[in-house]
Amino acid sequence: MKRTYFCTKEEHLHKQISPKESLLIEELEVKGYLDNDEDYELLTEMSGEKGCLKRLDLFGVTDSFPGPDLGSFYIDNKDLAIYPHSFVNSVRLEEIVFPNNLKGIGYESFINCENLVIDELPETVKSIGNNSFQNCPKLKTVFVSNTFKTGFSLGGQFPERELAGSVENYDSDYKKWPLTREGEETYCNYSGREHFVIDGVLFWEQDWCWRLMLERYPAMNRRTIYEVPIETTAAYYEDEVTIGPLEICAYAFCGCKYLKTLILRDCLMESGAICNCPALETIIFKGWAGGTTVSSFNMFWSNVITKCPNLKDIYLYAEDPRMVPYELFKDLENIGDIVLHVPCFCAEKYRNHGIEYIKQKSFLNPIPPEPESEDDVLFVKEWLRFKRIEEFDPIDVFGDDK
Repeated sequence: MKRTYFCTKEEHLHKQISPKESLLIEELEVKGYLDNDEDYELLTEMSGEKGCLKRLDLFGVTDSFPGPDLGSFYIDNKDLAIYPHSFVNSVRLEEIVFPNNLKGIGYESFINCENLVIDELPETVKSIGNNSFQNCPKLKTVFVSNTFKTGFSLGGQFPERELAGSVENYDSDYKKWPLTREGEETYCNYSGREHFVIDGVLFWEQDWCWRLMLERYPAMNRRTIYEVPIETTAAYYEDEVTIGPLEICAYAFCGCKYLKTLILRDCLMESGAICNCPALETIIFKGWAGGTTVSSFNMFWSNVITKCPNLKDIYLYAEDPRMVPYELFKDLENIGDIVLHVPCFCAEKYRNHGIEYIKQKSFLNPIPPEPESEDDVLFVKEWLRFKRIEEFDPIDVFGDDK
């Protein structure tokens, strides 16, 4: 069944469609006004398990009220946007044509739309809310650009977790590393502040690699092993070329369905960088500071690795436990099932190293006070929380010294 409705502020969509008819419509075109509450609730029900709605055409929608709060400074409440929480579990929905002047997509919309295919978004879109388009496996390739291009594109702010469990590959205007080994530019007319894609993985670079970020790994990519490119390390370049350490953004590796082994190099890591990866078994932290194999490396924040139930092995290219923030691992739910591998002759250092804690006292300042005496300090052998600590030779195990 196919239907077209022209709606106004007096004649809302949900007033024109009977409950019985709403569950029989397979193709629907809506023009004019769309209410952001009851109309979107109706459309979500029509495209859910009980309904039949496969194709929804909203191209002719020109007005909606009240405007949704998208939590973004890129748009305001007067702009046309998809209402937050809309189309959650719309398993029947296969195609949607967005309003021509769409400015934003609300947070937590289109979650679990397992049959949804989107070819493009209007170039007017400025913001996509957090958690939108999660678990939409038929999105396939997502094109990321600051200007609209053919294909599914994102402009403006890149949100968190918006495409977890949905993307096989990212695409971009730029598919080469911004700098050669000698520090020469690889692009013409390059602004030095752009997204680029290598092997389907989305990076963001500013000021010729002074700040370099891995923003998103495609969660539905079928590769089982991923190693961060060697171009992210300072040791790759000639001595006079300076780049900043790679930042692994929050939710960069989120919901990776097939990834089993992740190999990282010198990096900075944000909270939630690796989360909800059901197949992940091994994480290897390679240290490359100063071009050496075994070294310290920079990590920050806490709650970095969470909800990876099959994680069994963690390799650290770090001889000194004092140079590795334990906060990186303290929130691992299954730490007692994980073997920690450290360089040769270093296992005892980790087993005996105590993490310093200040005994809790009542205080108003959120920053704990300095200890008043030695009795106020505790040293806890936190590394012993791992299943066991074993030694490995990086050359023998991984076949190289880099």
